[in-house]
Amino acid sequence: MIRSLTVFYLHKATRRDGKTLPVMEAGLADAFREFCGETFNTRAPLDYPVLRLCMVTSGEDLAMHLFEEPLRADDAPPERTVLTADGRGCGLFLIDAGLLEVTTIDRLALRDWLRLYFPAIPKVVVTRRGEALAKPLPQRRWSKKPYEVLAQPGRYHERLVRMFKSFWTPPFATALRQYVKVRAGSSWHTPGHNGGRAFETSPFLHGFHEEYGPEIFRTDLSVSVESLGDLGVPDAHTPLSEAERLTSEIFCTAQSCYVTNGTSTSNKAMLMTLLRPGETVLVDRNCHQSVHHAIVMAGAVPRYLPARYNARLGIWGPTSLPDIKAELARAAAIPEGDARRPRLLILTTCTYEGVLYPVWDVARLCEAAGVLFYADEAWAAYLNFHPFYTFLDLDDPSGRPRAFRYSAVNETCGAHFSVQSTHKVLSAFSQASMIHVSTRFKALLEEDGQAPFRWLRRRFAVRGRGSYEKFSHDFHEVLRYWHSTSPHYPFLATLDTAGVQMRLEGLKLLDERLQWAADFRTRVAEVCGRPETECFATLGDIAGSGADWEADGYLKDPLKLVLMLRSPAACARMKKALLKAHIQWEKASSNTLLFLATTGTVEDHFEYLFRVCRANRQLIGRPEAAGSGTVVSAAVAAQPSYLPRDAALAYGEMVPLTEAAGCVATQFVVPYPPGIPIMIPGVRITKAMVRLLQSVLELEGPDAIHGLFCRPHAPPCVEVMSAAELRSVPEL
Repeated sequence: MIRSLTVFYLHKATRRDGKTLPVMEAGLADAFREFCGETFNTRAPLDYPVLRLCMVTSGEDLAMHLFEEPLRADDAPPERTVLTADGRGCGLFLIDAGLLEVTTIDRLALRDWLRLYFPAIPKVVVTRRGEALAKPLPQRRWSKKPYEVLAQPGRYHERLVRMFKSFWTPPFATALRQYVKVRAGSSWHTPGHNGGRAFETSPFLHGFHEEYGPEIFRTDLSVSVESLGDLGVPDAHTPLSEAERLTSEIFCTAQSCYVTNGTSTSNKAMLMTLLRPGETVLVDRNCHQSVHHAIVMAGAVPRYLPARYNARLGIWGPTSLPDIKAELARAAAIPEGDARRPRLLILTTCTYEGVLYPVWDVARLCEAAGVLFYADEAWAAYLNFHPFYTFLDLDDPSGRPRAFRYSAVNETCGAHFSVQSTHKVLSAFSQASMIHVSTRFKALLEEDGQAPFRWLRRRFAVRGRGSYEKFSHDFHEVLRYWHSTSPHYPFLATLDTAGVQMRLEGLKLLDERLQWAADFRTRVAEVCGRPETECFATLGDIAGSGADWEADGYLKDPLKLVLMLRSPAACARMKKALLKAHIQWEKASSNTLLFLATTGTVEDHFEYLFRVCRANRQLIGRPEAAGSGTVVSAAVAAQPSYLPRDAALAYGEMVPLTEAAGCVATQFVVPYPPGIPIMIPGVRITKAMVRLLQSVLELEGPDAIHGLFCRPHAPPCVEVMSAAELRSVPEL
């Protein structure tokens, strides 16, 4: 398959273009071919991606080549979501300096338009003799090149190759490969398999070595190879630290860090950096158990946002924007020195089933209340890489359109932190994760004023002033508690390459899968003979009634396919049919199956899944259970009665699950997946909690619930605080 990369050049039209432009395109293509062969080890000339130069002379022309224009009845800016073939392959923008400051698109300055829709794509400003930029360029993702470099590519060939390398070379993965192939010799350091030789030379296990491939063992090195880098020394100038800096540039953050033991550890490290014992944190009750673990370990006091459980579908919904507003208004009314004043708001966006929050409004509300905004984006690491994940508000009272990205730490949104499971939907190995700190947080910490955040500047202060360097130092010190001193280097290499891949071809990967998912939903609906909304759960189905979700900016991610089944029996039959076809879903509830479309999903996967759906179409449809379609929260409505850390450290006593109502939990009890706790240390157990866990036991068995104490021929038990312990520990 021939793949093309499109370079868009917004240029001043001149009479010499007819001769210059073909030379320019050929020169860029030659340099790109050499770059691909050297960097990505392309094996044969026919495998090289094709580079195309697309010339445009105006902002309207640029937008037309990038997007399919929707028909609109007014003069409002178009909703930019569907890319053209050229737009899919967009990998680089060249912009004549004279056009940079005067070009507008959709009433936005060119800089702002590109920052909104194509934040990760590199931009090169082309300068001609006598031209000067009116404004300095942003420090990252923008560079400057003289026109002669492009017009005389033969003379400047090496310079063009270096330019491509600066955009798309994964520094750590490249250095790791070069070390293994060129520098590695006899190894007298860890790990003990010694480049795979322990298996390769074994008469019994050499087949294991061959199955996994020798390269995975050779690249499994250790920090003894100092030239490659060490997660514990983030400020060193090594390929590993360079890779993290490039990742920060690609994801548009102030700082990005690699984690090799999952977003669970990322949550724990970040929250222990930001929270202090006794401080209050506003938290999405339906967040992952690792967030709850981190709050317990930090000694913080959680205040849970109202939870929404969809009993009909058996899945968790988001917290409504009115509920978030009410909690933040309450927080702002608490005096600054009061420990009950929250320091942090934690939301999961997107949710497991794909609901995205209006992160720009949440960020604005948080800053007004003096609360930091922390986004768990474990399931949505790709939000910064396709224009579909953009919100366009055409009804703003100012009369000007507002546009934001759903990526929390994007510059248009203003969240302060996010964590992402790069392995879940991008192409990194399992356990490979990233922590992102936003440019907005850096500015907030270092700027004067902003009275609600005086506490933050005191916490990370040097000589009485808020210091980002102090925050970064403290953050990495906490990371040492969690990082292994023997990280798996192939994990790190995949984090490096996953980010580069999204910069290089993320538009194409996501655009294809968005289209494939849309076609799949349409085909399933047609073969089932009912509307698409009767086959796949919508935003309204998941979130339930009680809020105007779409008007508030919530979005259902179409790459999370939630197939609805008519009943638990129908769901069980569909699972058997899928397993028979060798198809594995991501998560099941009593009445739904969740399928993830990721960067590794191919079109054939949709075809195989469609065949099973067609053969079992009588099972597909909105669940038939009458009267259970409302969203209820009774099972998780309780606030902690005791400090979670105190409860978690109690000796406790075991009681049967059926007798636990009214007791105070000392441990987490978590149906998994999705990993959302029902019982939490310090929270008084309710009858609704017990009923929910009993329903999971009946449908899935005890193995589906973490934290339940089970023995043969005995009822399942949970651990609770004893009466003596309740008397000895103060209530909140």
